Amino acid sequence: MIDRRTFIAAGAGLVTTLFASGHARRRVMPPAANSGGLATARLPSSGAPVPLMRGRYAPPITDFHPDSMPLDQIASEPAAPVTPPDVILNPAQRIVFGGALARLRRLQSYVGHGNFNIIGWDQSLKFARARDSIGAFTRGELGLIEEMFSTDAKTLGFYGDKVVTSLSASIARRDIVKIPTSGHFLFKGASTETFNRIRRDLGDSVVLTSGIRSVVKQVYLFMNKAERVDGNLSLASFSLAPPGHSYHAVGDFDVGKKGFGRKNFSEAFAQTDEFKRLIDLGYLDIRYPQQNPFGVRYEPWHIKVA
Repeated sequence: MIDRRTFIAAGAGLVTTLFASGHARRRVMPPAANSGGLATARLPSSGAPVPLMRGRYAPPITDFHPDSMPLDQIASEPAAPVTPPDVILNPAQRIVFGGALARLRRLQSYVGHGNFNIIGWDQSLKFARARDSIGAFTRGELGLIEEMFSTDAKTLGFYGDKVVTSLSASIARRDIVKIPTSGHFLFKGASTETFNRIRRDLGDSVVLTSGIRSVVKQVYLFMNKAERVDGNLSLASFSLAPPGHSYHAVGDFDVGKKGFGRKNFSEAFAQTDEFKRLIDLGYLDIRYPQQNPFGVRYEPWHIKVA
């Protein structure tokens, strides 16, 4: 477990304190002078933590995945009276973090984006050890990922359920099906039946934009998001569930309007005819509606199944 101000990388030898801003999640503070986003923290000679001030942050959009969306669409109301201070990786942890993220990117490139959605952690470790192009995870990288997975998400201001409790949880091929032309997989049963029913009722203008995400994929997405916001794990959790907390691992999926691109992962999707028709179907629920109590932005595209 980690508290609100400390994130220890287990086994990494990193027993250093995280910086915590202490500002409420929804309150946008003015950036430091000449700062284009998060103020840069510097360790004083004493090693004491330096408070950070969070400014308005708008990372570049580079693809159509929610991982690349701006971080300005969050839950309208906090889930608790007091929002915990931001948890931010310190410089030493950022080095280990960067090495682990780069290794995960090489793993994704090696196995392919589709397979990376369903690959298990133990299988990932085997691939990494066997392929020089990936390289085995270091002890520090493993410790950091394990601690990130095991931490209490409430310390990040995320109040959703933890639906996958083991980092080694795997997805059986016999339980899933690949959806043609999408590059994504869905679980057989309720998930596939729900998506097929949507397509029958609304036609091919509604597409699957994200299906199953294994623990490995969610770890990667969360780390990739955290990198975009200068190691701020709390800020990353505004728009992406921490590892173990994504319902994509147990049945949920995302849909969008064909040809709508990155807008499918913004509130603009809620203004489309496709979304209005989805709601009118009467048999669908949205996992994260407006003013939800989970500390998650409004996600009109996220279909609740599990």
